[in-house]
Amino acid sequence: MSYRQELFRKTFAPAEFRRFRAGYEGINPDRPLETAGISFRETALLLRSLVNETPELNSFVDEFLSQLGMFLHGPFPLPGNRVTRSAWDCRGKAGAYKACGISAENVKGKRVLDIGCNAGYDAFYLHALGALETVGLEPHPFYFHALFLNAVYNREGVSFHNVGWENLDTNYLGNFDLVNCLGLIYHVKEPMALLEKIASIMKPGAKLLIETHALSESSKQACFIEGPFWGDVTYWWIFGDECLMGMLRSTGFKDVRMPLKADCDSRNPKNRRLTVEGYPAGARAWFVATRA
Repeated sequence: MSYRQELFRKTFAPAEFRRFRAGYEGINPDRPLETAGISFRETALLLRSLVNETPELNSFVDEFLSQLGMFLHGPFPLPGNRVTRSAWDCRGKAGAYKACGISAENVKGKRVLDIGCNAGYDAFYLHALGALETVGLEPHPFYFHALFLNAVYNREGVSFHNVGWENLDTNYLGNFDLVNCLGLIYHVKEPMALLEKIASIMKPGAKLLIETHALSESSKQACFIEGPFWGDVTYWWIFGDECLMGMLRSTGFKDVRMPLKADCDSRNPKNRRLTVEGYPAGARAWFVATRA
């Protein structure tokens, strides 16, 4: 048994995780799984390169996969030509990274931090691109999805920590060359504090990637979310693109740009632009910035 498998066995509590699953699997239960029907051979080639086939690994997956339920990130290839049951299809991120200028050439040999890493799709992807070290932070029990996958892939230089962005400290984690912060900032009540914290652990010249919910139209304002958004009570903001770029410049970043932006489905059959709660459906946007 590998160290990573032993660590997962010692820390995973099935009963507690079952209660956690009941909460997130109950949000928008009628929304179809984006990865339904995806085969092992249709998963990302870079991630398939991480899969080994051994009887021990197959037994480990057999024992725990059903207890982990639906992943949010995915699809992850697994031994035995299996694929995780995942809500989100993350394969399109390869194109987004390319649009942001992230490639094997500029990731190789770098220290990478993935904040709010969930099951670790981006952490493993950036590792497979050649990062020297990839560190994932996930404060919620999604951490166990990442820990399970790390036990399966068993990659040197990849680690996950069950902590949030508030715990970022150079004395603990050191400085990073690339920080990945996707799908997090709109869940944070104090977004400026998050950006300041990120800047504090980045080397001068290091790159920051942020992906977030944003207003469809260009704006220097942000929309505050009171109550649920798409049934999710953890949303706080929908940022205007110019608003977020100004926030980045004000917290120690330069060369700020937005290479990608795409409108979202409102998930409201009565209005294509507003959610059922009455908020702008908005868009998803990627931002790139350099630590000054």
